[in-house]
Amino acid sequence: MANITISGASTGSFNMTDEIRDIGNSKYLKVAMSDKSYYARLSTEKPSDNNMFVIIDNTKYYVQQNPILFEPIYYEHDYSNFEQRFTVWLPKGRYLVEFNTTNTTTDTFTIPSGINATIVYSYKKGVGATLSITSEGWRIFNKGREIGRNRTWFKLSRQGD
Repeated sequence: MANITISGASTGSFNMTDEIRDIGNSKYLKVAMSDKSYYARLSTEKPSDNNMFVIIDNTKYYVQQNPILFEPIYYEHDYSNFEQRFTVWLPKGRYLVEFNTTNTTTDTFTIPSGINATIVYSYKKGVGATLSITSEGWRIFNKGREIGRNRTWFKLSRQGD
């Protein structure tokens, strides 16, 4: 991951990514270096450790230390038969999967580089709940659980690099 260091009245170092999908739907600062584009994530929230900002359409945006933004995915359903599919961009990193049916279990997996992934969460009477994450035919995560009392849910969150 590239970074940019600013010195002067304010000093700061900011990581950048070469994959624009890593920053989610955030505003970004694009920096071109040697025929390659890099992106720093911007936010209206001021980090405690930097003062670097840009003004876009009269709004002040601060450069964030970490360019990668992944909002946790949470889905909950009752025990009627269902299948829910999500197509998401998973930036590189370590992920935590919390999966609840009869009891809450946690699992982790790591992705070495960003991927387009398909998440399928389903329940079928007599079979139980199943959560699978795949990308281009490769299985990244696949677990089945017995049913619980009222509802089943999962949460996928990024834990870092």
